[in-house]
Amino acid sequence: MNEIWYLLKCPKDHETEYTEKYLNSARSSEWTEVVCFRYQRLMRYGGRWHLEKKLLLPGYIFLSRSDITKTEELSRQTGRGLDGNIPISLPLIPCEIPYVRKLCQDGNMVPMSKGVIRNGKPAVLSGPLKGRENLIRKIDRHKRTARIEIPLGGEQKQITVGLEIYEKKQG
Repeated sequence: MNEIWYLLKCPKDHETEYTEKYLNSARSSEWTEVVCFRYQRLMRYGGRWHLEKKLLLPGYIFLSRSDITKTEELSRQTGRGLDGNIPISLPLIPCEIPYVRKLCQDGNMVPMSKGVIRNGKPAVLSGPLKGRENLIRKIDRHKRTARIEIPLGGEQKQITVGLEIYEKKQG
């Protein structure tokens, strides 16, 4: 089955709301999937470590459809609201299958990765970044996160994912 994916840029902090609206809209049968990706990270507060879930791509949701013959019709409808009548100004951008889908091991969630730093280079030992160390652009050991660069909508975009570096070795 051929799927076509769209990237919907929506207002920040309203991603979950738009995901639910698209899933519950009258046109929901048009969509195979409506996805708002998230990632896990560790935060310390109250004297304990907590596993939190954060938005992976603030301001974006992904929609996919299997009926690629209606693509032209859909592009004419992008100025329509969720019920087909209310005008909105949120364009749907055709895009490749989301690269973050490869990083998700559990539904639409990118779990924590764990690793070490050996001679100044990261070595991820478990999690979705294992074997993908070349994506890492910056590591924040204090926040237990990594900035990685992925293709998104025809360009390279940096996103944050959870990475715990529990050891640093020299030599």
